[in-house]
This record gives sequence, structure tokens and C-alpha cells, in this order.
Amino acid sequence: MPDTIPVRGRIYMADLGHGQKPWLVVSNNQRNRALGNFLALRITTTPKPAMPTIVELTSADPLVGRALCDDLTQLFRDEIVRDVGAASPQTMARVAAGIRAALALP
Repeated sequence: MPDTIPVRGRIYMADLGHGQKPWLVVSNNQRNRALGNFLALRITTTPKPAMPTIVELTSADPLVGRALCDDLTQLFRDEIVRDVGAASPQTMARVAAGIRAALALP
């Protein structure tokens, strides 16, 4: 899906060479439109300890799992395989707090 312009808050399946994995877009939409890449967090279904940088997805989200706010990665549009859906506004608020914690921002 190289013509896809990633949208902040949406979850996409992307293949970075190790099979398809879910990624949550966190970069702003202006950046996403202007550049051929975007910033995303990895989503995992592996159990993780409770930490400020690990955000549990809820029933309001399109997937079960956890967003790893300390696993911020640059992806390219041509790595997108398909759109899974949008994270809830509540999840995105928790993700914003998780990114602040990961980067030690106030």
C-alpha cells in the first residue's frame, strides 16, 4: 500500500522483513503527508510488566495487546500491508503519556 498516507492513531500491519506486525502511528499528520516515512509504536501480544511506557489496548481498540511506547520506530509507506483500524481517543491519550514517560518529558 505505498500510496497510503498514514494517519496518527491508526494501526497498520507492516512487514519490515520479519512477517506482518501491527504498528500504531504516532507521528503528526502534517509530517506523515510531507515525508515518505512515519513514526510508529510496535504492538505486541506478549505479556509485559506494568510500566508507564506500556499501554494496554482495550475493547474499544481494533486489536488486543500492548503498545510499546519505548519502541518508537521509523517506518516507510511501502512497508504498510493493510489498515487495521483506529485506536480509541482514550488509548491515544495513554500512549501520549507513555511516550512522555519513555523520553522523560514533563
